[in-house]
Amino acid sequence: MKPLHRKMLYIVLWYVVYPQQWYLYFIPELFYEPGNRLFLAAILITYLVGVVDTYFRPFSESIRGDLRTNPAYNAILLLFVFNPLLVILAFNENRLLVAGSLPFWDNPLVAYAGLLLLIVGGAVTLVGRAQLARFGSGVLHIEEDHRLITTDVFRHIRHPIYAGGVLGVVGFYMAFRSAVKLALVSLLYFIVIRHRLIFEEEMLIEEFGDEYREYMKRTKRLFPYLY
Repeated sequence: MKPLHRKMLYIVLWYVVYPQQWYLYFIPELFYEPGNRLFLAAILITYLVGVVDTYFRPFSESIRGDLRTNPAYNAILLLFVFNPLLVILAFNENRLLVAGSLPFWDNPLVAYAGLLLLIVGGAVTLVGRAQLARFGSGVLHIEEDHRLITTDVFRHIRHPIYAGGVLGVVGFYMAFRSAVKLALVSLLYFIVIRHRLIFEEEMLIEEFGDEYREYMKRTKRLFPYLY
C-alpha cells in the first residue's frame, strides 16, 4: 500500500471510526448535550492536530525495530490505544466527582485555558514535525543523510514534538475539567516521554558526537529555561 493511502486509512480508522465507537457506546450524551461543547472542542482540536501531524510525518517505516530497541514505545502505543477510555473516564469524573466536590475547578474558564494550552501544544508539535520533515518519523532511527536540525524552534528546545505533546495532554484534561485524570495521565505521559527522549538523545550522541553534545549544552529538552 502506498504511504499516502496508508495515511488516509490511518486517519479514517484512528480519528473517525475507532474513538467514536467508544464515545457513542459509553457517553453518547457527549454529542447532543449543549453543556458538552467544550469537551467536543477539545476532542476536535486533538483530531485536527493528529491529522496535520500525520500529513507531515513520514509513514513508510515499520515500527517493529522501534518496539524492539525502545520498550518505552510500547507504553506510548498503549496510551494512544486506550485514549478513548481515558477520555470517557475524564468525562465521568467531571460529572460524578469534580462538579460536586471541586466547583472552583468545574469552571468554563478552566476549560478555555485548557483549550488554549491544547492549541499552543498542537502548534509546537506541528512546527517541530514540519521542520524535521523526512527526519521526523515516529520511529527512532537514523535516516540516510540524516542531519541535525538546530534552527527555529529547535534553537530553543531539543524535543518540540514531545513538548507539544506534554502541553497538549495537560490542556486536554483541563478542558475536560478533570482532576485525577489530569494528574495521572500527565505524569504517566511525562515519564514515558522522558524515557523515550533520553533514548533518542543517546542515539543522536552516538551519531553526531560532539556536535550534539554542544547542542545539548545550549538548549533545554522540553521547555525553555526550565527543563
